Amino acid sequence: MASDLLQTLANDDVPKRPVEMSLQVHQRLNPLLVTLHLAEFVLQTLPYAFFHFLRALRGACLFSLTGEFRNEGEDHAE
Repeated sequence: MASDLLQTLANDDVPKRPVEMSLQVHQRLNPLLVTLHLAEFVLQTLPYAFFHFLRALRGACLFSLTGEFRNEGEDHAE
């Protein structure tokens, strides 16, 4: 039965797409995509980058004040 359906679909003619369709799709999708990209950048990427920058800045300040490098995680010096 599946092969009969595929044969039927293979023999059907597919109409060509309208010429204006591409322009209409771009005009509808572009503002949405730009908005989503900006929202993702502002709500996800910037906070992540700021958090890691602040951690590095905190580590640099602690190193400047104490003279000791605080190693978080495994101690590789042993």
